[in-house]
Amino acid sequence: MKKVLSVILLAGMLAGTVHAEEASLSSVSAMAQEASGASLDALSMAVYELVKAQPSQAVEVFQNVMQQRQNWSVTETYAILRSVLLAAPSLESGFVQSAATYQSSSAGAGLVSSQGYQLLSSLYTMPQTQAVAAAVVQGVVGSAVAGRAAGNGVSAEALEAYVPTAPVAPEYSVLPTPPPTSANN
Repeated sequence: MKKVLSVILLAGMLAGTVHAEEASLSSVSAMAQEASGASLDALSMAVYELVKAQPSQAVEVFQNVMQQRQNWSVTETYAILRSVLLAAPSLESGFVQSAATYQSSSAGAGLVSSQGYQLLSSLYTMPQTQAVAAAVVQGVVGSAVAGRAAGNGVSAEALEAYVPTAPVAPEYSVLPTPPPTSANN
């Protein structure tokens, strides 16, 4: 009886690996479309699996997914970008280093050709993510700072070099308080 049960369990394990569906760029792109109804968690996991399988295509995966909608919220963009960075941990250091120099456009030649810089550049230049790019970058750098003890590979110098751009606050005119109308106020 134990042998039969062992054979059935072994067959089940082998069948599970044979029928496991590998994520492809076209299936992830289809999930990213608004009409697909896929949850953000499922989309993030699919992006993670695809980038994990093909780390050299991380920037293309991110760009392709982001092009599937007219606009993305800060949360959605952060989740997709974080999935890419978690799947290819070497990108995070380049991304944070690039964030420190992107605004001042003083990036070195080696930095511009890195995947981290290309990922950051696509985040800032794609019309779907331009409006939320600064907030997403601040979130990624902030999570890199918080994860420093976990050994995420981002150097302290890169984290210290990043200075976020301050948001523009609207100015309101303040009317002075009128003087009292009588002495009994």
